[in-house]
Amino acid sequence: MMEIILAGYNLDNETINQLVSGEEVSPEALTPETISAAYARISRDSRPVNELRAVAREDVAKAKKSAKTIVFGLGHHSVAEHAVFNFDVLGVSRLAIEALEQHRIGVGFTEKSQRYITLDGDYVMPTEFTADERELFNQLVGEQNDFYFKVLPELERYQREANPEMWKDRNERRTLQGWAKEDARYVLSLATEGQLGYTANARALEHTLRRLKHHHLAEVRDLGERLYEKAKEVAPSLIILADEELFLEAQGGTLEDKFFEKGRTDRIEATENLLRRMDFGNKSPRLVKGRVVNVEGNDPDIAIMAALIYESSKPKFSYSEAMAISDLAFPHEREGYIGDVLKNLGKFDSVPREFEMGKMVFDLIVSSSCYAQLKRHRLCTQLVGDYNPELGVVVPESIEAIGRKGDFLDLVGGKTGEFYRKIQENHPENPRLGEYGLTNAHQRQVLVGMNMRELYHFSRLREDAHAQWDIRETAKAMSIGAKELAPATTMLLGGKHEFDKIKERVYR
Repeated sequence: MMEIILAGYNLDNETINQLVSGEEVSPEALTPETISAAYARISRDSRPVNELRAVAREDVAKAKKSAKTIVFGLGHHSVAEHAVFNFDVLGVSRLAIEALEQHRIGVGFTEKSQRYITLDGDYVMPTEFTADERELFNQLVGEQNDFYFKVLPELERYQREANPEMWKDRNERRTLQGWAKEDARYVLSLATEGQLGYTANARALEHTLRRLKHHHLAEVRDLGERLYEKAKEVAPSLIILADEELFLEAQGGTLEDKFFEKGRTDRIEATENLLRRMDFGNKSPRLVKGRVVNVEGNDPDIAIMAALIYESSKPKFSYSEAMAISDLAFPHEREGYIGDVLKNLGKFDSVPREFEMGKMVFDLIVSSSCYAQLKRHRLCTQLVGDYNPELGVVVPESIEAIGRKGDFLDLVGGKTGEFYRKIQENHPENPRLGEYGLTNAHQRQVLVGMNMRELYHFSRLREDAHAQWDIRETAKAMSIGAKELAPATTMLLGGKHEFDKIKERVYR
């Protein structure tokens, strides 16, 4: 059962000191609004910041009104970022967690891992299902969970027999047990219960609440409402855009939320109209199954080389002049130049900021298990498609090794796919409802945009020998595509465990 607990929020330190010393503190002072209100005055009040905080503490009601005026009346929404909330989120599905984690900036998530924790079979029942659908769903998820608990000891035995020396060491044994768990989880549904710690500043929270409010799934809408109620208790002046009544009170008008409500529908309709005008008719594109479908970029080698020249040239070149120099250089000259720049790079060093000027876009097809790790890279731009059984499923090699591939495909590809199609047929108004029955093995399309600096970070982490095999294979495929497009700036791409060898090979 879903439970949202307000675990904490930031308070003015003087208020904390009063509480510690046993002084009586007004309940209305126990709010992050005073800090936001004080910081909101910095640009308009010459008094020291600590004095502004004292003024806000003395008259909390006035501070709230001031914050409301500056944040929403004058449009300085960044002030709301000074208020921070912590939530315990329990009893929610993997699908709901993914919806919450779509927001990237001003938030932090730590999620219950299906890799390290043996699951107990709990799952969320969507309220949208009919009585007959609930019965079918219970049966399906029951079979998925039974398969998980059945193959888990078999996978542990497989890992023990395949890696006898590692099994002897207690720490290494935990690693092998983790490998067994992470492969067994591929059969688990996206309805499986999870939990997470969620931290957000007020600005990010407000935007998230507005988005959740208009989600297809009732569970996600309920999650947004519960988060809102908890935040409203301590900082109502900072989340006005999430509530029509608060907005009306503050702005004297009606909250227009049509973009959040209709945004997805508008994009779909606009795309359909465009394709009709281009005379594609009703032809559907052929589904392409594969880990990396395509890689695009702005010729990162040239863009990054130009940025490096621009930053370090004496006298200064303009960026257009630096671009011209980079464009005129032969490929081996670009590789030599970038090699000189990176020659002292260590495995734990970030590549220079200039690498952010090179961009790449990866068109991926990944499993839910892989996406669970991909989504953590919030500096990337990620456009995520719905889960689609027609894209196929990912079968762990270990499942095949223990002779369970056929059983796995019968359940995950057969019964699960049938349930999904039935739900889609019964609920055409809710295109994502059937996803509750899909599993960690099912795939979705993800369009990932990242600069080359983030690609280096991603590659080191996800191509490393300690990375989970699914995301590791995806990362390797992305690196291969990147190296074809930009050989100079990608010369040191690879997992941390391989860095020294890669560098030795480049500079020998």
